[in-house]
Amino acid sequence: MFNKLAPAVAGAILVASAQVSFAEVTTLRVVTAFPQNTPQNIPLNGFVDRVNETCTESVQLQFVGGPEAVPTFELGEAVRRGVVDVGYSSQSFYASIVPEAAAIKLSTNTVAEQRENGGHELLNQIHQERMNAVYLARTHEDVPFYLYLTEEADPLDLTGKSLRIAPVYRAFFDTLGAQLVQTPPSEMYTAVERGVVQGLGWTSLGIFDFGLQEHLKYRVEPGFYLSDGNVLVNLDKWNDLSEAAQSCLNEAAVWIEGQGQEMSDLSVQDLARQAEAGIEAIELTGEDREEFLRRASDAGWAEIEELAPENAAKLKELLAPDTAG
Repeated sequence: MFNKLAPAVAGAILVASAQVSFAEVTTLRVVTAFPQNTPQNIPLNGFVDRVNETCTESVQLQFVGGPEAVPTFELGEAVRRGVVDVGYSSQSFYASIVPEAAAIKLSTNTVAEQRENGGHELLNQIHQERMNAVYLARTHEDVPFYLYLTEEADPLDLTGKSLRIAPVYRAFFDTLGAQLVQTPPSEMYTAVERGVVQGLGWTSLGIFDFGLQEHLKYRVEPGFYLSDGNVLVNLDKWNDLSEAAQSCLNEAAVWIEGQGQEMSDLSVQDLARQAEAGIEAIELTGEDREEFLRRASDAGWAEIEELAPENAAKLKELLAPDTAG
């Protein structure tokens, strides 16, 4: 204790010094677009812990909450305006602000490769220009989306069916002939339970967390697109950070991007659980499989080319080089 180890004057100097030190540490408020206690937030939790353990002298992260704090589809705007310092969200939830971000789901190379070839830098530049946000990190890269159904049907012709959608697969599902119903993740169960929709798009993760296995009977194989959980920092707040804080956050971003194996393993485990729960796979093969994946890819890129023609070709070159013409 100071009062036992040092005179009052020395103690006052130490306290004043500590206050100056503490003043240099910036605390950023973090909100996730995903419901709390769902696996989509595992990388965010790891990122927050990493920053709070390694950046103690420059920046700390304070988790505020999820959609109960800021609704899922409003988080992007909250980050843009600086109401939230750090947001964790799929590009699907802020597509209206950054339409080019939809290219993330169409990636055929890795996040590490995108950092090397300039893809990450281009996405960061676009996010800063359109969203006033730093595109700091991307997670979930090994977790695909799937089409789930409550009753058996032809996945290539869902005329007369209604599907719950998010912007991430709106254009693709439209090619399947279904009626489209957009809801936030928190309302998926109710939509399926009440028969408002007869299917939905979601990843391999989270079906059990939402209780959807009670009503879903089929999962269409193959998976399509790749999911994403992006760490976004308000640009004004970022520019106010010290160089040490920015550097430490960047290091934590690269670190969390390298921890994707955990999500990949969980994805495999959840697919096995789905089978045990009675969710059957409708396995498309041959020409049907190729047609399903072609529609997904073509619809995704066509949407980007329509909404952001100035960046579409470059994004395709850097994020999906094996499909660029």
